[in-house]
Amino acid sequence: MSDIRIVGAVTPTRKTSDDAFISPRGFRDGTVVVADHLEALAQEGRVFAANNGSATTPLTFLIVGANRPDAWLRVPTGTTCIPISCRVVLEAATGTVTEIMLRVAQNDIGNGTSTTASLGPLPTKTSAPFTANVVCRHLATGDTTAETNPVEVYRRTYPFALATAEGHEPPGAVITRADMGYPVLVGPASLSLLIDATTNQPTGFVTWIWAEVPSTVIN
Repeated sequence: MSDIRIVGAVTPTRKTSDDAFISPRGFRDGTVVVADHLEALAQEGRVFAANNGSATTPLTFLIVGANRPDAWLRVPTGTTCIPISCRVVLEAATGTVTEIMLRVAQNDIGNGTSTTASLGPLPTKTSAPFTANVVCRHLATGDTTAETNPVEVYRRTYPFALATAEGHEPPGAVITRADMGYPVLVGPASLSLLIDATTNQPTGFVTWIWAEVPSTVIN
């Protein structure tokens, strides 16, 4: 039979070094304080961000073609990526139908002919204790490796042009981890974003947030 006891305190005990026992944190009424898993990874320095397009320079997204995503994350062997969010902001979308699609694949699709992220990847912990293994790319003008067992985990369609969008919310998408279906990308793997429209291609920006850990921690 186990017996877990906490030290109830307004000011919690904190350690300044590793490999030492510490009592669970709690309040005076005995309530145990537990940190969210992603918050714990962020404090450890294992949450990262990257941008496709930055400042006043948006990307002009591509016509959708096989093996040519607009933005994507490459997860190498030995690393597991936990996507947290993908934010798409459309600066201009004058096509009659604009689609946003997010897909997961069971392989690293590589760079093809593409461009590195505009900013990052960088840890969201500013002391930067870890360097990202996940690679962020955008605008595949030449084929990447074909996806292995791809599955679409998010889609949004705007059936109107931005120029006639009065009364609608600003076009784009904030794709949360829940919206994605809680993917866990055990490398090699990929998370690919495709943005397309009829007639005129949209322009805009993409912001990725993810956590990554050694795959031995997960498997």
